[in-house]
Amino acid sequence: MTMSPRALNSMIIMGLVITAAEFIWLGSEDVNGALTYAGRLNGALILLAATVALLAIAAYRDHISTQRQFRYSGIIVVVAILASLFVNVALLALQIEGRSYTIFLGLWLFLIAWALMVLIPLYQQYRNGQLEVPKPKAFAVGVLFTALITAANFGYAQIYQPYTTPASISTTIELGKADIKDKIVTVPVRLKLKNSGRVGVYVLGSLYQVTARKAIYTETYRKTADWLQDINDGQPSLLRYGHEREKSYQLLAQGRFVAQGRKLDPGAEVTTDSIVQFPQSKSYDAINVSSNMVYLRTDRAVLTGEDYARSGRSSWHKNKTPSKENSPPEWVSEEGIFTFKYQGRIIHSNAFLEYTRSPRHVTLWWVLEEPKESWNGPFLVATISQFGKEKDKPDPPSRQQLSDEYGLDEARSGRIQKTMQQLLN
Repeated sequence: MTMSPRALNSMIIMGLVITAAEFIWLGSEDVNGALTYAGRLNGALILLAATVALLAIAAYRDHISTQRQFRYSGIIVVVAILASLFVNVALLALQIEGRSYTIFLGLWLFLIAWALMVLIPLYQQYRNGQLEVPKPKAFAVGVLFTALITAANFGYAQIYQPYTTPASISTTIELGKADIKDKIVTVPVRLKLKNSGRVGVYVLGSLYQVTARKAIYTETYRKTADWLQDINDGQPSLLRYGHEREKSYQLLAQGRFVAQGRKLDPGAEVTTDSIVQFPQSKSYDAINVSSNMVYLRTDRAVLTGEDYARSGRSSWHKNKTPSKENSPPEWVSEEGIFTFKYQGRIIHSNAFLEYTRSPRHVTLWWVLEEPKESWNGPFLVATISQFGKEKDKPDPPSRQQLSDEYGLDEARSGRIQKTMQQLLN
């Protein structure tokens, strides 16, 4: 089906106007708001392409004029159309890679179809001598080179740079010298958090816990068969005259040591001091402490810290009965265990990702579990999902994707164990 010249002219000008508007929209978003230098450079290139698209509107009017002022005006139009094709194919590829639907998907598809449709009659004009191309081979090489440079910058901004600068977060916990007064034992606890990397992070949640136990010594010589059972039970240490699993742990303290939603820039340090008290009559033999912090990289997403910090919801009502609305999914915690949930909207690192991804929310649960057969009790669980789908269990590949795409990760101090004799001396 042959398109009439008037219809072709209208279609080309309409597409160029839409392309220019699209480029101005995406470019200005990234120039002003991209989280990385490469992302802002990508935005500047898109704004440059928008300028070409605007010039192409005037150039096309000159191209179809009977009194053409510029011999190669048609080639400016072709460059603008090719730019539209390259950018929208990239946006479509990101949309497919993200496996999500947005209202802008129709725009990418429309402009791809438009570019392919109008390039055909323009190529026919070139074959007929109506559209002049200076040094066609050199022009083709230039277009290919420009496309490769654009693709390389796009790949650097979207893929390479975010994944070659790792976050480096360390969290440590220390037990001070214990003091006994009025038959009450007081143990100082110091928690330290440091961002020693080159990228900032948002604190999604932090947790420290202090547990205590009595002596695990047993007179019975434990055989290899007992050790094999310990391995099956997940015990990290195999003891001949000790059975850790038979001795219950008591949770003496738990809590956060950094405010939710806080932003930690590179080099930032946080120190928190606390104390743990218990009656001397408990005769504990050892104290265990640990800490961990869940974070999100600031160069891959934006988190509204204040809104996130105020989003806390408990899984129980004021009368301590369970709240079905805020109850966690089964993959987070067992039924009957209370949790505290934080949730907030995140914005992607650049406009290309933001408008090719459906809205994402980060959710963190503080699971208030008591220690059972080991020293470890409460824990943190975080996920990123579409709003309302946070209860869907992510599979292992999805967890890795969340870490790669958003920098969702965790820093742990490891377990520190000291005897009461060590703490008192």
